[in-house]
Amino acid sequence: MPRRRLLLAVLACALLAPAAAHAQATPSGSGGTTECPSLQVLHNDRIGQLTLPAGAYTITITTPSTLTCAAAADWFRQFLQDWDGRLPAGWRVDAATSSFSRTSPNQAFSVRRTGAQPPSGGPSTRPAGGDVCPAVFEVSHDDHVGALAIPQGRYVIVLVSTGRLTCDQAATSLARFMQDFDGTLPRPWFVDTETATFLRGSLNVGFRLEPLTGDPPSRTTLRLPGDGTPCPGTFQVQHDDRIGRLRVPKGPYLFVPLANSGLSCSQVADLIRDFLAEPGGALPRPWRLNRTTGTLRRGAGSDVGFRIKPALR
Repeated sequence: MPRRRLLLAVLACALLAPAAAHAQATPSGSGGTTECPSLQVLHNDRIGQLTLPAGAYTITITTPSTLTCAAAADWFRQFLQDWDGRLPAGWRVDAATSSFSRTSPNQAFSVRRTGAQPPSGGPSTRPAGGDVCPAVFEVSHDDHVGALAIPQGRYVIVLVSTGRLTCDQAATSLARFMQDFDGTLPRPWFVDTETATFLRGSLNVGFRLEPLTGDPPSRTTLRLPGDGTPCPGTFQVQHDDRIGRLRVPKGPYLFVPLANSGLSCSQVADLIRDFLAEPGGALPRPWRLNRTTGTLRRGAGSDVGFRIKPALR
């Protein structure tokens, strides 16, 4: 098994442990169902179209002959960590009934919110593992980090574990990753695209990105530092090219003026065309290039400039 998948598999087992230790089947009586001990969803969340306010939830298994409480709790945890709402292993969600089912094998369960907190002494599941950061991270246009697509919207950052990484460090790292030109994360960081989880070479150091669901708008809003308003659409590079020492392969590119640059999107597009047309890809003076972020400035320390980045195809 590749190293990254092995680490994530071990992480899944570690996160499940508290729920599995307590989630023993308790027959509900005559209905052919099993009601499991209460689990805790730590913050407002969603699974596909199913909205789940923070609080205590009871899992009711409707196929007790093929599904245990421990397995249902683990599936529920995985669904909460899912990034794009497309559930794994043939599972489907019915938002109208708050239920999950699949046909092969025949398994189904539903969840029901029972209150803000679990019963005293009851078990809880911690899908995030750590703290939910207080600020909202706003993505101003469809973006990506490597193969992880990050649609325009507002997000919360959830720490993998408490005490290993601060919210400020996580937000700074996320901004750096999103402004990276080629999407290759600095070692030892890597990203799991199924859960939008960024790990720093360890199961216990990292964070997960989740769409904001139902939280009040009074939170502090964070945006990508140094960027102005992103330009709509993409700039198409017709063939493999270069700008100075920056290789610019054929394809679509996102582009954004720097904050306080005074450049319009049409001016940025004209500058990109001019730079691509330079003989041998030479960068005209006084322009300076940061290859890591794909940022060009009209002189060292100048506010006049822009950033480009390959769009996710």
